[in-house]
Amino acid sequence: MTMKNIEKAMNFTIITGFLGAGKSTLLQHLLTDQHGKELAIIVNEFGEIGIDGTLILDEAGDRMLEMNNGCVCCEVRDDLVVAITKLLDNRNKGLINFEHIVMETTGIARPGPIIETLHSPKLKPLVNLNGIITVVDAYYIASQLDEFSEAQEQIGVADYIILNKIDLIDAEKLQQIKQRVKSMNAHAQLQLASECQIEIPPLFDIVNNSMSRLNTGFTSSPTSQQTTNSPAINTHQHKPHLDNISSLSIEIMEPLNKELLLNWFSFFIMRYEERLLRYKGILNFKDHDKRTVFQGIHGLFEAKLDRQWQDDEQPISRIVFIGRDLPKNEIHQGIKECISS
Repeated sequence: MTMKNIEKAMNFTIITGFLGAGKSTLLQHLLTDQHGKELAIIVNEFGEIGIDGTLILDEAGDRMLEMNNGCVCCEVRDDLVVAITKLLDNRNKGLINFEHIVMETTGIARPGPIIETLHSPKLKPLVNLNGIITVVDAYYIASQLDEFSEAQEQIGVADYIILNKIDLIDAEKLQQIKQRVKSMNAHAQLQLASECQIEIPPLFDIVNNSMSRLNTGFTSSPTSQQTTNSPAINTHQHKPHLDNISSLSIEIMEPLNKELLLNWFSFFIMRYEERLLRYKGILNFKDHDKRTVFQGIHGLFEAKLDRQWQDDEQPISRIVFIGRDLPKNEIHQGIKECISS
């Protein structure tokens, strides 16, 4: 299907989070707040009867599609292709109008396969992933993380985390939960909320905000002292509580060899794609006056040229890995061997 009248790929945002976290509440705010954007909504529910869809139907109307009787992360990925192309086709025909698609997943979804679907040949030219928002139930998340790997992965893949229901816990428990969530995903923006009452406009520019945080660097400590023969690689590791999902942030002070790094990265992703939840970064390649930005999820990886390095900006490569049982020593060694001589 071709969308001749659509000038560019449609921005697409995923809202995920474990059962009862407040995803539909957030969706209600997106539909009713005065943020100036027309939204199309896709709601995926596990059962045959769509309760969440019924609750938001009055606000979204023809701009909402339900996908019932199956979790899109494992059973109905073809239906997701159909749902998106149907929305875009109706927009192209002038039947509905919107400028952004928001999808609410089931509470037991693993977002990885959804991203893979968005990068399929049919959808990649049509949609552009703005980001993944994970809603976290501050009251129950500790037990959910202990018991359900889905809850861990939903936090691990997030670009933006809403720690919801903070009014139900005391300050000490809130601090513990914040530390545990940050240990699993240090790079995501963390927003505290009750009833998902947050500022809405930043949710529509998650990609740019995410890269801006990379620009600011990490709180890091060198893993090797910088000498004439040993360029420094700075790291900031976030050791999880009891979870096997953690994050690793790396800064490389010296230029990288583009061919060596891309070859190493291709091999590394192929070997560990099931354990790599998210990875992103800004790269400084030798003899390149422009930054290269990249991001990926599992086996999907994209890199593209960005703007030129600014005169007052130190060209440092910054990379974030988020995953399950990350092979941190292998990552350090592999990147170190890609530093340009």
